[in-house]
Amino acid sequence: MVRYVQTMSVRAADTGALEQLLTTWHEAEAGVAPGYIGSRLLADRDHPGRYMIVVDFSSAEEAEKNNDRPETQEWAAKLGALIESDAAFGNYDEVRAIR
Repeated sequence: MVRYVQTMSVRAADTGALEQLLTTWHEAEAGVAPGYIGSRLLADRDHPGRYMIVVDFSSAEEAEKNNDRPETQEWAAKLGALIESDAAFGNYDEVRAIR
């Protein structure tokens, strides 16, 4: 099975609120949300206020199931309230992870 990664590029003024949103999701949904493995919040060093949210899933199919859940829709609404414009999404299949 190929892992799936979704990215969300966002602009926000409150880093702490973004961190809290991701932490709260992880604490509540790890092991519950279909296919959810974990996430990372990256700050763009060249563009202050720009962030990349990287979310790992076991598969694209599981991520799709997760997207349809009311909990995910609620999280997305909270994210929308924190960011300055629409998120730009990217969808990737993991080819190889070297750790």
